[in-house]
Amino acid sequence: MVARVNDKVITWGEIEMAMEKLNFSEEEKFRRGQEFVEGKVDRLLSQVAFKKKGGELPESYIEQEYSSRLLTNFNGDRRLFREVLQSQGQSPLVYKDQLKEDIIHMHMLSQRKRTGDEISPQRVESYYHEHPEKFRTPKKLKLREIVFSEIEDGSNQTLEQLALHVHSLIVKGEAFEELAAKHGQSPFTSKGGDWGVFVTRDEIRNVKIQEVAFSLKENEVSHPFEVNLLKKREDGSIGYSGESAWYILKADKIQPAKQLPVDEVRPEIEKIIANNFELDEQRKWLSRQKRDAYVDVRLPSK
Repeated sequence: MVARVNDKVITWGEIEMAMEKLNFSEEEKFRRGQEFVEGKVDRLLSQVAFKKKGGELPESYIEQEYSSRLLTNFNGDRRLFREVLQSQGQSPLVYKDQLKEDIIHMHMLSQRKRTGDEISPQRVESYYHEHPEKFRTPKKLKLREIVFSEIEDGSNQTLEQLALHVHSLIVKGEAFEELAAKHGQSPFTSKGGDWGVFVTRDEIRNVKIQEVAFSLKENEVSHPFEVNLLKKREDGSIGYSGESAWYILKADKIQPAKQLPVDEVRPEIEKIIANNFELDEQRKWLSRQKRDAYVDVRLPSK
């Protein structure tokens, strides 16, 4: 037993099973055990409060939600659904009990909702002025590139020499887009090196390209620079490949950062304030439930 809420008991086995579904390591189980136990305690407290209110959840409602999830997640295949539950150490009956618990918990928390209509204009404007950075569009660039990652035509020139040569042609007045269509190995060669979309700083994964791109003025062309190329590893993470390429960038267009007017973001701010109020009210309500119930938590030690 790791916790008790009145006469209801929570075992470490229940908590461990929930974390195993998320493929938690043994270390993560002990590190996040408190969080999972508290979540389970909150759900049991919701059951207690629901009963005190005289609430009843008809079996037909649970069956309806059960059938809906079966149809949505398993295309109505009851056999597959049972097999998945069995692999997780659950029966349909236990699943329905958990479903009932979740429905009641969400119902009790939803009683503390507040809509945007209840938020005063003054409160919205105060939030806007206190958090101006949240309502600013970032600077964006529309870029073109010429990339040298292979030696062209069996030349004995280095990638750097090729990049410098093409850059000298740009300096002499040749059109960037025409040279981009003739030279290098960019995936945008057929489009004259055009990336095709405006990008923010955060949308450029390579730090070097990011730094150079956002140092350019509109229509300015960068000097050739070397980039350590990234690649996707087998585990799905991104890292350096050990290979490099030479880049020349041009900032075709620049959209400066802009502060959005308060009236444009008013619905968004109303939603933020309402959500914050709701979370605060939920915490206060759960604290009151804990105060009025017998709650004892004893997590296992390593």
